[in-house]
Amino acid sequence: MTQFLYTCETPNDFVGGDVHSNDLETIENYCLDMGEEHGYSIVRNNVTGEIVFEHGDELMQLIEDGVV
Repeated sequence: MTQFLYTCETPNDFVGGDVHSNDLETIENYCLDMGEEHGYSIVRNNVTGEIVFEHGDELMQLIEDGVV
């Protein structure tokens, strides 16, 4: 099984699920698209667990709705 360095998580994308990549620039571009389409998206480093990139402005609404 291949381990990927980054995961893009988009809480409001109930169909697509998480996307994985080893290339930060590629996954950041994908995150931008998902953030625009679904309101909020993040890129997480799978080694450290830290969020390394995020896009969108609906985080507080997602928390209120219990999505994240």
